[in-house]
Amino acid sequence: MDKFSFIGLWDVYSGLLTETQQEITNLYFNLDLTVSEIAKEKGISRQAVSECLKGCKTQLEEYEEKLHFYERVQKYKEEIENLQQLIKR
Repeated sequence: MDKFSFIGLWDVYSGLLTETQQEITNLYFNLDLTVSEIAKEKGISRQAVSECLKGCKTQLEEYEEKLHFYERVQKYKEEIENLQQLIKR
């Protein structure tokens, strides 16, 4: 899964992550900081940041696998766009 897809999952499920996980993933996904920059900012090792990101990505995928909320949101967006196109005609 690419970074863009994870940003979508993060938008939907970040509230289910711990505060620390939310901070690290926010720095990575939304502020586009590197693992090294995050490690320096948080005062932890690059390995700790990498492991956190890997674990969070797995968690986000598992949440989506079980709940399918992101998938439904995407489907609704498509339906809204189609309806908007019909209205414009």
